[in-house]
Amino acid sequence: MLTNKTLRIEPRGIERIGEVLSDNRIDGKILYVSDPTVDALFGGIVKPQLSKIGRVKEETVDYNTISYAMNIAERVIATDVSCIVALGGGKVLDVCKYAAYISKCPLLSVPTTMANDGIASPIAVLKRQDGKPKSLGCAMPSMLVLDTELIQNSPAKLIKAGIGDTISNYMALIDWKHACDMGQDTMNGYAYLMSQTSLDALMKTQYDSICPEFLGVLANSLVLSGIAMDFAGSSRPVSGSEHLFSHALDYYASVQNLHGIQVALGTVAVLKLIGQPYDEVLSYLRRFDVDIHPGRLGIDRDTFVFCMKNATTMRKHRYTYLHETPMEEASLGHLYDELIEEL
Repeated sequence: MLTNKTLRIEPRGIERIGEVLSDNRIDGKILYVSDPTVDALFGGIVKPQLSKIGRVKEETVDYNTISYAMNIAERVIATDVSCIVALGGGKVLDVCKYAAYISKCPLLSVPTTMANDGIASPIAVLKRQDGKPKSLGCAMPSMLVLDTELIQNSPAKLIKAGIGDTISNYMALIDWKHACDMGQDTMNGYAYLMSQTSLDALMKTQYDSICPEFLGVLANSLVLSGIAMDFAGSSRPVSGSEHLFSHALDYYASVQNLHGIQVALGTVAVLKLIGQPYDEVLSYLRRFDVDIHPGRLGIDRDTFVFCMKNATTMRKHRYTYLHETPMEEASLGHLYDELIEEL
């Protein structure tokens, strides 16, 4: 569980990495993992701090495969690494989360983007041998430093994707409650509350622009989503039909979009499909200019219909409203046309 010693969300937090490691009595060998671009931008700030704590080894992440994460885990075990420090976006963080989980090594996560709740989740999305993504259970980072000033200077589209990923809790919670009512799942009250709190914190924010104060709210929401998954032991509190739709797009669509944008589109689409109110969600997305127009995302009518029809095949034992909703091509095509017009 992240505590005040292990969680820092603040401006210029990247300058306090050494302090966090010292507070948690980390010494010895430290494996620093980043990608070439992020290392060139911020490695000069991070690595000198690590050198004051222990002996620094480096690893450059070029791809996010299961085998690569396993190789890093083997290196950690074989060379007695005492802590992994992961600096970067989703690819770096997912590789390191899984490597830390396999090697049972502490992990300090230093995200340079907030595109999704992967910054603190116990889930790593890595590629199989065939190049298809696979969600793997792991553990939350032992420590997390999120620099809101650094994040504000990252591409706005990544921040908007983070908004979309948190907003998707709206549909995920509806699906989870319904699955429990239908006897298809069991409820974890703590996890449900955490996910709802994550959603409420974001949707009830007083801010109307992507300012440093709003980024603090978004960061806390994403962390709460990660804690919800940790409580539940799965992604159930934050992943429902909207995520199944997004997974189908990942598998079948010719154009790949950011995960947070796809699940935001899935949230609005499924709410419309099952006749639930969606105005509150759509209004919030428009408030922060989160564009989920399927045409502008490169999702054509046939792809949308196919992925919606095949969404339920994406994950076993994840019961949602889609499992009992008629999936006729004509009605799904009409839904697509309505989204094109309305969005």
